[in-house]
Amino acid sequence: MSLSNNKNTTLKWITTTMKEKIIVEDKIIDSEIRGIYGIFVETEKEKKCVYVGRATNIYSRLFKGSDAHLVRLKNGKHENTELKKAMNTSGKITIEVLEEVECKYKNYSKDMQELASGECFYIDKYQKLEQCLEQLPDGSNMHICVWKKAKKLLSKPPHN
Repeated sequence: MSLSNNKNTTLKWITTTMKEKIIVEDKIIDSEIRGIYGIFVETEKEKKCVYVGRATNIYSRLFKGSDAHLVRLKNGKHENTELKKAMNTSGKITIEVLEEVECKYKNYSKDMQELASGECFYIDKYQKLEQCLEQLPDGSNMHICVWKKAKKLLSKPPHN
């Protein structure tokens, strides 16, 4: 897809108004990539991963639809606190392909699992570095309010 022929308004926002603030790896815009991507916040001191995702088309996941990462960021509706903070500071946001994961089209379940496993690998990698700490697994079955209540109960000393 040629950038000059692309009519996506969020892409135009990224390449004009936000060109110094949000940098998307060129190959994400130039081709359909199935794989794992990382969203990083860069300051003068560090580059920190704040989100890892997987998509059958990374460009679409970032730019198309009301739930797309960059659409939510543009509309001030992204819930990631690190990204919101970076939008209001001198921090820079970069988005990179961490790994391309090709569909082999031999077994659907294996193709989907390979993508999910790749995402988990990178989440684990960055969380071990104390990054990407707002990341939740797909299908999380314990709501945060239940988790907080259980944590509070566990932290109370037992009564004799």
